[in-house]
Amino acid sequence: MRTLAIIWLAAVALVMGAHTAAAQTTPAPLFVVHFETGITWDKALAPADQKGFKEHSANLDRLRNEGTITFGARYGDLGMIFVRAETLDAAKALIEADPGVQAGIFSFRIAPLRVFYPWRQP
Repeated sequence: MRTLAIIWLAAVALVMGAHTAAAQTTPAPLFVVHFETGITWDKALAPADQKGFKEHSANLDRLRNEGTITFGARYGDLGMIFVRAETLDAAKALIEADPGVQAGIFSFRIAPLRVFYPWRQP
């Protein structure tokens, strides 16, 4: 549990590290998305061989390149991304449209990320 807390704190620090005081506009809110294997995940197959996995990876890469995903990591059998969106419903719709979620190889949980201790350079 302590390792998970350390991962969380490091992830939040990395996400907030890109924020500067000179920013002219307020960025969209952040949401944390946890991915778990879904009902159609086949344990006999490698991840890349799962139906929809390559498309899922391409989708996450596109969202990262657009700046929608600010951070992503794996820990254990789980995955986590931080997403910028105007509302929780908008963030949820984005993830529900993911090919891996659509194929059922992933399920997800999503929640607003309320940063109370932003990253500061030492």
